[in-house]
Amino acid sequence: MEPGESPLSLTPDETKAIAPPPHFIIIGTQKGGTNSLYQYLCQHPQIIPAASKEIHYFTLNYHQPPQWYQSQFPRLPHPQQLTGEGSPYYLYHPAVPQRLHQYSPQVKLIVLLRNPVDRAISHYYWEVKLGCEPLSLEKAIAAEAGRLEGEQEKLSANGTYYSFNHQHYSYLDRGIYVQQLQRWMAIFPRAQFLIIRSEDLYTHPDTVVNQVFNFLDLPPYHQGNYNRYNAGNYSPVSPQLREQLEAYFQPYNLKLREFLGQDLGWDSHEKLNLSTLPPQEVKPKTVSDTMKIDYEGAWDDYAQTWVSTNPDFNHIGDEWIGKAAGAAQSRAEYEQIIENTFIAPYIQKQHRVLEIGIGGGKTAALLLKYCDRLTCADISHEMLKATRDRLGEDRVNYVKLDGITLDRIPPASLDVCFCYDTMVHIEPRDIFNYLTRIPPLLKGDRLCIFHHTNTLSDLGWQKFLVDWDQNLLGRRQGTAFSIMTDNLMAKFLSHIGYEILHKDTTTVPRDCVWICRAPVSPTVSITS
Repeated sequence: MEPGESPLSLTPDETKAIAPPPHFIIIGTQKGGTNSLYQYLCQHPQIIPAASKEIHYFTLNYHQPPQWYQSQFPRLPHPQQLTGEGSPYYLYHPAVPQRLHQYSPQVKLIVLLRNPVDRAISHYYWEVKLGCEPLSLEKAIAAEAGRLEGEQEKLSANGTYYSFNHQHYSYLDRGIYVQQLQRWMAIFPRAQFLIIRSEDLYTHPDTVVNQVFNFLDLPPYHQGNYNRYNAGNYSPVSPQLREQLEAYFQPYNLKLREFLGQDLGWDSHEKLNLSTLPPQEVKPKTVSDTMKIDYEGAWDDYAQTWVSTNPDFNHIGDEWIGKAAGAAQSRAEYEQIIENTFIAPYIQKQHRVLEIGIGGGKTAALLLKYCDRLTCADISHEMLKATRDRLGEDRVNYVKLDGITLDRIPPASLDVCFCYDTMVHIEPRDIFNYLTRIPPLLKGDRLCIFHHTNTLSDLGWQKFLVDWDQNLLGRRQGTAFSIMTDNLMAKFLSHIGYEILHKDTTTVPRDCVWICRAPVSPTVSITS
């Protein structure tokens, strides 16, 4: 779509105006380009701006009634139109996630994250410009801890408390993004967030802005110019101070990378934590090391941080409810779909089942209701531990995989291979590898249920557009979604000799599920 072109054609029934809550909010970060992004978004013919970009209802104006907040948004004459705001203090304020969730639990959240060193410096000079900061940069940083002491606790405890220091003097603290995002994602599901590097917005605004439009389910819109708003203009800080700031933020950036499953590129990989490792663990990286997808480390990290980021769930995997895949709206509904569609019709009481990629034991618990024995296999030690804690060892055994072979599982010892919500994260070459190694393990019915993402489905393509640029040049994180299609999987299965019994692309619209029978003989020419 080009500037001036409108996709909307109103019918008489659609002209009735309504005043919905905001469809999206840019929640931060301050001095991360939020003003520019909001101005760009409001150029889209289907986005109608609010009364002002920064309404600050959930921080500075929470004493106002909800009707006041609603009045800040336009009445939309067409159901395809959207409105939203951008208040960058929301990300940092400790009380906002719960307040916003109570008001609008379905709102889409956009987060801009800027290199915290650059953000802190820009923030300082902005406060100087406003006349709020009398100290030098070095002294302001040194004074920050004292200025902020106890303020966050007061903000959390008192709904009417306002802290000038918290809003204005949080140069370093605002750059500890991992703590802020953990707080938000403990309340809102990850699928409602779009996280963008500010640096990408600055260098490739058209690409980033259209990534946001896709996230908002809007058609593309290309603007002629992308002028930067509120850009700072100040002299560079000394190399010594910058180095000190980089050292301060480095461990927090590492935790952020582990939490998000993506490298935001603010630190030199060669410097990360090498000084804190024992000498024998510091090894020079090879090309194969840097390009390797670390499935094991990624899922171990996921499991280790799960409790702090998912306090409302009892078990790992309960947060995967199939909503983003178009399958269900709740965990109970999704489990019922899996059980009734892919387990009950196929798994029999005499079956011994292998599950590859157990993900905390959600589907394993369902399988145990139908089968005789279950072998839980996973590359992640932490996931195996979580599943053992959930299921125990009655009729269950656990196998740690190396990511390549299935050698620790005895040949011809199982009747069924079940792999659900696992291949969606595995690259095609790794999927093909597993498919070649499964047949020797099976006997009897040799039944297989395989579930993978389908990139060329409507939802699969939307998912790809959201995260493709976060997985470039070997930075692909082990929990990311793979690029896979139903046609490619069909080619894999037929080449190896699987008998396809059923292909399902409707139960989980984003993905594809196969019911097939493994070949009796595993003799297959992988190179032919």
